[in-house]
Amino acid sequence: MTENVSQSQLALNAMYRASQVAIARAAEKNLNIPIWQNGKIVFINAKEELLTKGSTRPHTAPAS
Repeated sequence: MTENVSQSQLALNAMYRASQVAIARAAEKNLNIPIWQNGKIVFINAKEELLTKGSTRPHTAPAS
């Protein structure tokens, strides 16, 4: 771990990894997962989410 990595960035990375595990487990069981979209909670198929956004979801904080 380098000194340049902030604690908040480490926390964001950990939450991203946890979300990927949750999506994968839901996909294995063919479950829907809740996401926040357009100001409301919607349920989407976990398998579709894993296939379409599994590795492209941003997990770094935007530069300010």
